[in-house]
Amino acid sequence: MDWIARIKSDPDKTLAMLYQNYKADAVGWIKTTYQLDGGDAEEIFQTSIVLLYDNVVTGKLTILTADIKTYIFSIIKNKIIHHNRAKSKTIAYDASEIIRDTVEEEYQETSKEDLDKAAKALLHIGEPCKSLLELSYYQQMKLDDITVIMNYKNNDTTKNLKYKCMKRLQKIFFGYI
Repeated sequence: MDWIARIKSDPDKTLAMLYQNYKADAVGWIKTTYQLDGGDAEEIFQTSIVLLYDNVVTGKLTILTADIKTYIFSIIKNKIIHHNRAKSKTIAYDASEIIRDTVEEEYQETSKEDLDKAAKALLHIGEPCKSLLELSYYQQMKLDDITVIMNYKNNDTTKNLKYKCMKRLQKIFFGYI
């Protein structure tokens, strides 16, 4: 079933169906796995459905490489990480762990070995790439903010450097084979 096309053509009906089909499983999973109360669990599920819709409408999601339920649960897992981080400022994460978690969420079929290689690659990338990628992916900052923080000339410079840093990270990653 082409969920993306269905969401685009009839978003209200499709999202209502997804909501109804997966709400009980998702809320139960959130409550048992992450020990969150029912209100938080429902809010996270609702937000995840909205994010699914936003990702389709904005073109961020054009092809589903996994089942729609897997994709929704990946969004939920990401939202729980953000929820826990906001709830408790005392939680300290190593940036390489956050990026590894993000990669794991987006690519469910990625092996643990590949995730470990990605974390090692980030540790070896060096500055300013490490800081640039951490600001972009770990702290999820906007390009404008990164440009100011990193003291770059303009957003085009920042975007170009980010692209080059990602290419460099890929070279390091594939060099660990």
